[in-house]
Amino acid sequence: MIKYVKKGQSIILLGILCTILTVGCSSKMTPKKMMASVSTNLAKAKSVTNTLRMDIELEDVLDTMKINMDMKMENTVKPKAGHALGSAEVEFGGTKLGSDIEIYQVNEGREAVTYSRMYDKWSREASDNSKKSTFNGNLFQEAGDSIESFRIAEQNVEVDHKECYQMYGNVTGKELLEFMGLDMMGAFGLVEIPDEDAITSLEVPVTIEVYKEDMLPARVIVDMTDVMNELYDKYDKSTNVNDFTIELGYTGFDDVKEILVPQEVKDSCTQVQNMTGQSSDM
Repeated sequence: MIKYVKKGQSIILLGILCTILTVGCSSKMTPKKMMASVSTNLAKAKSVTNTLRMDIELEDVLDTMKINMDMKMENTVKPKAGHALGSAEVEFGGTKLGSDIEIYQVNEGREAVTYSRMYDKWSREASDNSKKSTFNGNLFQEAGDSIESFRIAEQNVEVDHKECYQMYGNVTGKELLEFMGLDMMGAFGLVEIPDEDAITSLEVPVTIEVYKEDMLPARVIVDMTDVMNELYDKYDKSTNVNDFTIELGYTGFDDVKEILVPQEVKDSCTQVQNMTGQSSDM
């Protein structure tokens, strides 16, 4: 009798184990599932704060130019607006130039307007081309078919003392452009882009890290070094790209108040435009 009881218990335990294994296999995390979860959770966020670091090194026949940029950024969904504050350092021909950078991106009527400050001078640019704006969309939604190329790393990583999944793969230049915007791709005017349309067909390596507990993005690392070399070669440019990396960290969600362009910034841009207009009339 005891023999049959033990046998029955073994069968039950085996059944439970098989059930657990089956559930485990069916719920195995995949890049597609991860992207879908992150996209859903991110869509609920009313605002996002980021850190941004860009490291660029361009080598020409005689000179090398290095660009290092560090910024803190905040974006709101409704209304769609962004604000960035940081600094950039450019080293060229043995000379270093540094400047604080501040950017506001807002909608004014039907126009997407960018107010930017560099070397203590404000400028205003209005455009109906959303590709020029920074972080227009959600890379986790826009990756599209590219997600099929992604793989999840065997080992998790740690970001801000939190455990994260890490996945890596390639996205198209079109998807990246829709996510970051043309301003970012051109390092806010510091890097020449030979042909905007040529970017769309590029395959760009991207590493994405996701907070395991919250299933929200933690960090996106874009390595454009090789693809920018290909782009310059295609247009017979003598420039060699030694480094072109962008690291975007996600540091907060739903903690940004309404983003408004200060009146003094608008006034400063109006004065510059008036002076420019007067100069052209002379």
